[in-house]
Amino acid sequence: MPKGEKGILGYRKTPGKEILFSFVPRKGNECASDEEDSDYEPSDEERDEQSVIKSKSASKLITSKFKGDSKQGKKRTRKSKQKEKIMKRRRNMVSDLSPPASSSKGFQPAAENGHQFWGQLLPIEILVRVFEVVVQEKGAVPFLCRVSRVCHLWREAASKPSLWQRIDLSFGWVKSIAHTLNILLENRLSRLKVLNLSMSAKLTDKEIKLIVEKCQLLESINLTGCIKLTPASFKLLSTKCQHLKAVNLSKLTSSILTPVLLKYMVETFNSRLEEFIITTSQLRGFQSVLKSLMTCCKNLRLLDLSNCKFSSDFLMIPIEEFQDGCPNLEILRLTGSKVRANQVSKRVKEESLGFPKLKEVSVAVNITTTLSISLGITDEFLLRLLKTSSKLKHLDLRGCTHITADVLQKLLLDALEELFISQCSVSKYEGIAVIVQKWMHSLIELDLSWNVFPGMSLDIAMKKLSSTPQQSSLRILNLSGTSITAHRVK
Repeated sequence: MPKGEKGILGYRKTPGKEILFSFVPRKGNECASDEEDSDYEPSDEERDEQSVIKSKSASKLITSKFKGDSKQGKKRTRKSKQKEKIMKRRRNMVSDLSPPASSSKGFQPAAENGHQFWGQLLPIEILVRVFEVVVQEKGAVPFLCRVSRVCHLWREAASKPSLWQRIDLSFGWVKSIAHTLNILLENRLSRLKVLNLSMSAKLTDKEIKLIVEKCQLLESINLTGCIKLTPASFKLLSTKCQHLKAVNLSKLTSSILTPVLLKYMVETFNSRLEEFIITTSQLRGFQSVLKSLMTCCKNLRLLDLSNCKFSSDFLMIPIEEFQDGCPNLEILRLTGSKVRANQVSKRVKEESLGFPKLKEVSVAVNITTTLSISLGITDEFLLRLLKTSSKLKHLDLRGCTHITADVLQKLLLDALEELFISQCSVSKYEGIAVIVQKWMHSLIELDLSWNVFPGMSLDIAMKKLSSTPQQSSLRILNLSGTSITAHRVK
């Protein structure tokens, strides 16, 4: 027998014959079991074992099915809850500003498990009063929109028109200002008085027309940066809003703020114009607009022309004529703008009544960028402007390089509270101690930063300021960049 023809037990390998031994039997060649024998009858122990095995396998199948169903059920419930939350948010966004449903029987507070919510037990008059206090401090938006989602009672209280008198939409509380404004105008703003739409770049003439129609009591509007508006909107506001007395037209293009439009608005407002603000703009032919202001607006209280560029090199201000035409002026801001006083006779200066109600004057200049701006702010300009302004509280002369300490000593100001003379030519003279002593009883904030005072004049001034701490009202003192000694600071 050739070597290699024998099997593992010495028998000849014959094709087709079954193998004698294998750890893994071939399919169909397994050994016959006792169960296939017709005469085989299992014992009682074997029957018990088989029943236990069958019951275990059945329980495993049932638990696996239950687990699968429970996982699928949890996934479905999570998805359904998420969908419900999204739909609820969408419904709330639409329903927050819609008018509440009126009920003839009055409001019935809801009860849950026999207990009522405390917020639903308050009388609606008390709730409205509470909302008024919050609105005065925080504003109507977004506070009223949020509390209207608490319950029906709070919604009814938040929808009172008396709470919606001042609206500020300039801080990005809403994404679509035009859409939200349309909803508010239809349902809430019948008694609106103050509206701030600053930086609403997508605001159009359509919204302005709706404001004019719905807000008949409007007194103040801020349209800063509303670059899509046309002159027709501003004419409509000045003509149709009979109670409008304050406008802010800052950061608008020169194509919108034409001299013809500004003169038309000023002459239409006439004596009811109290606040006129145009900042960070390029103004053409504003000299004629200023003349119309002095002629028509005798009740003007605030004029702000900060950071404006005029078509002429300087805006010439006829101070005495300005004082005669606007005697009620309280706030004048010319920060960063090129202005200068006109030349008049001594008699005209003496006969002028000045600005007796003036409380704030700001002619500050950033000398690091525009040194030439301060050329028009001189001692004569300041003396003529503040001739009779004894009630002045705020004086900002930062960067004014042509103001001396002698002029500040001559000013007839009784109770100046805020004085800013940073980087001012006042520091070139030794009169700083006299200036500090003059208003030490009323000063609350003093800015002397970035000045080089001669000798020990600053130490002397600080010594006088600290000599009577009981009488001093000073709260803020800025000495950055000065030569003050450590001993005097202590």
